[in-house]
Amino acid sequence: MHSWDAGISESLTFWTTPVPEGSAEVDLEAGTAELHAENICAVFDAFTVGNSLSLGRPAGFVSGRIDSVDIKWSGVTKSFLGVHDTKNTFMGNFFQIGDVTIAVTAITPRSTGHGFRFVSDPATTTVNYAQIGSESNGSFFIP
Repeated sequence: MHSWDAGISESLTFWTTPVPEGSAEVDLEAGTAELHAENICAVFDAFTVGNSLSLGRPAGFVSGRIDSVDIKWSGVTKSFLGVHDTKNTFMGNFFQIGDVTIAVTAITPRSTGHGFRFVSDPATTTVNYAQIGSESNGSFFIP
């Protein structure tokens, strides 16, 4: 089992990392989105999701990298338009997506003592739920 992530930031944000501008493209009118990024460095192979979520990382971790990630969303199956929650200052339009393909290549280099490479097969990807949309919250919320 391997769990690659960018670590936990000082603000306790986790499983996020910057990607180059232009890596993502979204067309909400068409109900499509794409993400393509290469050489996402400074990720950790924390081995398990539980270890990824633990600030102490009791199982340890080693440096790894995600060589490439390609995700494509299309085929709106349900729309949630005009979601507006005044109490939680949250609003948006969201679209449940029926067709998602994911292709990922990730490596834990041999120099770490682990030497593991993962390559997904987008043809066998199973996605149980996916959603794209636009949202406004916090200071961007319009009551």
